[in-house]
Amino acid sequence: MASPSRDLHGPAQSRAVRDLLQGLFAAELVHPSAKLWLFFAWITDIELLDNSARQFSALEPDWPAAQIRLSKVLEALLVRNVELRLIIREHGHNNFFIAKLKDLKNRHGAKIKWVVQKDYHAKGLLGSDYFLSGSMNLTVSGITVNGEHLVLRCDPATVAEQSLQLASQWESLVR
Repeated sequence: MASPSRDLHGPAQSRAVRDLLQGLFAAELVHPSAKLWLFFAWITDIELLDNSARQFSALEPDWPAAQIRLSKVLEALLVRNVELRLIIREHGHNNFFIAKLKDLKNRHGAKIKWVVQKDYHAKGLLGSDYFLSGSMNLTVSGITVNGEHLVLRCDPATVAEQSLQLASQWESLVR
């Protein structure tokens, strides 16, 4: 059987993009990847999970009935012993989120590492069994406004290849 893949285009499919991101991160909370790579040229502490009906209360009972931001989801993953690796572009836009990462590092130590690169431009998310890539930044505009293209691939060969590539290129640079 072929491994599923999916193409999404924004902004026409912005609801599907939000649903996909929510699904991927909810799946990470249920069955965490050992290592999760987030690599985005521009990244903000976006509202990621819609917990307004408390549908994620079984995963995180203390979360309020509200939108849950990326930093809170990352912290929940760190508590689950996920190793987080981030690659971010050096740009003033990202400073607020980098400050959030520093707070997480103070609480969770070496489980979270990142590198900031001057001309970095790739975008994606890599878990143990999926690879999401494309032109979308992890920002409100990237998800809901801009004309973006995303590809979700779940075939084990692609996931393994991307995992090896990220580790060989970036693992020695993240701090």
